[in-house]
Amino acid sequence: MDTVYQELRYAYRALRRSPGFTLVAVLTLALGTGANTAIFSAVNAVLLRPLPYPEPDRVVRVFDTFDGRPATLSPPNFYDYREQARSFEAIGAYYGTSYALTGEGPAAQIQAARASAGVFEALGIRPALGRTFGPAEEVVGSDRVVVLGHGLWQRRFGGDPAVIGRAIRLDGESYAVVGVMPPGFDYPRGTELWLPLAFTADDLATQRGAHYLSAVARLRPEATVEQAREEVAAVARRLAVDHPDTNERVGATVVSLHEAMVGDVRPALLILLGAVGFVLLIACANVANLLLARAVGRARELAVRAALGAGRRRLLRQLVVESVALAAVGGACGALFAVWGQAVLMRLQPGGIPRLAEATVDGTVLGFAVVVSLGTGLLFGLLPAVHATRRLDLSAAMKEGGRGGIGTRGGWRARTALIASEVALAVLLLVGAGLMIKSFARLTDVDPGFDPEGVLTFDLSLPGAEYATAERSAAFYRTLLQRIEALPGVETAGGTMILPMSGSDYSISVEALDGAELGDDRDHSVQVRVVTPGYFRTLRIPLLRGRDFTERDRAGAPKAVVLNEAAAKMLWPDGDALGRTLELGTTMGFRRGRIGGEVVGVVADVKGRGPAEPAWPAAYFPHDQVPIRSLSLAVRTPGDPNRLIRPIRGLVAELDPDVPMYGEQPMTRLVDRSVAEARFYMTLLAVFATVALTLAAIGIYGVMAHLVRHRTREIGIRIALGAHRTDVLRMVFRQAMAVALAGLAIGLAAAAALSRTLSGLLFELSPTDPPTYGAVAVVLAGVAALATFLPARRAASVDPVEALRDE
Repeated sequence: MDTVYQELRYAYRALRRSPGFTLVAVLTLALGTGANTAIFSAVNAVLLRPLPYPEPDRVVRVFDTFDGRPATLSPPNFYDYREQARSFEAIGAYYGTSYALTGEGPAAQIQAARASAGVFEALGIRPALGRTFGPAEEVVGSDRVVVLGHGLWQRRFGGDPAVIGRAIRLDGESYAVVGVMPPGFDYPRGTELWLPLAFTADDLATQRGAHYLSAVARLRPEATVEQAREEVAAVARRLAVDHPDTNERVGATVVSLHEAMVGDVRPALLILLGAVGFVLLIACANVANLLLARAVGRARELAVRAALGAGRRRLLRQLVVESVALAAVGGACGALFAVWGQAVLMRLQPGGIPRLAEATVDGTVLGFAVVVSLGTGLLFGLLPAVHATRRLDLSAAMKEGGRGGIGTRGGWRARTALIASEVALAVLLLVGAGLMIKSFARLTDVDPGFDPEGVLTFDLSLPGAEYATAERSAAFYRTLLQRIEALPGVETAGGTMILPMSGSDYSISVEALDGAELGDDRDHSVQVRVVTPGYFRTLRIPLLRGRDFTERDRAGAPKAVVLNEAAAKMLWPDGDALGRTLELGTTMGFRRGRIGGEVVGVVADVKGRGPAEPAWPAAYFPHDQVPIRSLSLAVRTPGDPNRLIRPIRGLVAELDPDVPMYGEQPMTRLVDRSVAEARFYMTLLAVFATVALTLAAIGIYGVMAHLVRHRTREIGIRIALGAHRTDVLRMVFRQAMAVALAGLAIGLAAAAALSRTLSGLLFELSPTDPPTYGAVAVVLAGVAALATFLPARRAASVDPVEALRDE
């Protein structure tokens, strides 16, 4: 320990004697370590940290599947899985919704979930106060109870324990509070209210084709995910035989809850972790090159110490200790960088990556930083130490001049190999960033099917007690839209059940076409949208054939339907859809049983979930004929949409102060949000690639500058003997570019092999896109030439007289 302490003290003095070297090395390592630690904090929060539930490995999600792809469940399918599957200790279903909370301060729309009691049992979460739901409350008419989220309880009820048993008003109806959940529980994410999930017998008879439920379950201790998957798949096969009209193409699967939450983002996060790891390797190569250059200047010191009796092992250990000390300082600074980088990540986060908001620089992340720092110290310190202690000849070290000034031939080869590896790694990152940038450009160039510019959107939900009839609900929205359109600067206004790009969907099976029931071979589903007259004009969705909805499409008038192009082609591939009829099996809003009517128009396809998703077949119904209480409204104006928020809020309050207006945002923000995740990955890869390119350029410059500095005498002699300065310039460029082009070739080959891992993140772009590879080659070669220019010019300007005088 005394020896180690002495070596640490010596390392400290040695680093302090070279402040320039130490500062550059520490900053380089801090950048690499900090970036890795920040990205690891995200990976740890999303992929590695267990879910906050008891025995989380036993918690699973249950899905219906269409052609093997996971989807939400229909209510009858869920009940069949619950009754027939034996692998589950508990299973529950839920769907997200919202309610207007009134009477406890200003009216506010609260994110809620209709959930069965099995949801809480499956997650293993007990309420902090009171209880959750029982089976008796999963019956329509007995479901007027509610469980509060902890945050809502604190915010609106002052954390009063006497809230249990208290009546609150949701959508104008009274509910009794039976429980309060513990802090941090918000499953599904963002939920602050839970109400019982209840269905009538008619619901279960007619909603076999309505898929909108999510299901979570807890496995029995002896059961496995594979056993549960096989069991629900067998149930699904029986349902396909018993209900071929709705279940012929429906399967079922089970995956762990953690995998269901993060499975889609796992590849992208691992790619980011690998990319930032490349940045760290480049930083290590740069520092290793600095140490190799420094070893040349320390050759006399090491030779003298060896002549005085220090063995090679002692000298090797001393150099490695110096490297580890350097890495420790760089790692400490990197931890500070990581805190800043993690804050930047939180600002950049797209919102769609689950649990990313929980990322923190905690003990696990700091432990990772320590391991990375020590590992990098050994990684970049061992090679220079071995080369520096390989041949310790005192007489040779005391000599000056010639090529010996640049160190051993092995040391020079090591430095050029390090530069080539830096260039190769930089090429990998540049190719990845280039592909992501080009893919993102194509993604944003996709026509969404509507014009989001100048459109304000917001949501309304009418209380059920005050708007218990279809007529009152329809009249409210009709009056409000008329008053909004009368506001100065408003061009048009309209409402819809679900806005494009909002991330929501609601699909219903088509039961009959032209009055004929569909056979088992005609299993079709369409996205259902209830809209008001003016909706298509407001979003500028092109009308291709027929007519738009008008004020004449009221209750009692002939039922009308508008299809998008995809639905028209799917349902009537051999003919025109206009004048044809269809019926869907569902219960919506005030309507019970099937909905449908005559196709009066066909509009262009709209990207429902994002530009990368294909346009789904959709059927639009007029709000007056299929009235619902909750609508998203869109208002078009030639100016700033946000300036309409205050006057529209005043109009809503005039009509009914108990109706909360919420979710106000420009339509462009919805569109931006649909590509936010792609932008997040692209931005980080571009940043990493830029850092890598900068470090590679610094490395090339440093090596060539060191070469010129230690070959000054040789270059002076060459010029004195007749060499032209352009010959010297060409010599330096040739040496530098040979190394850079070798690294470029290796990097392009590696990129072609590895870039296929990006294929899942690319949109309509090959991972081996030739223009991208060509652009990277040109950029890298240009940067390498620029980094070589200054050392080459310095070499060409050597004064032979001064060089020989030094000799």
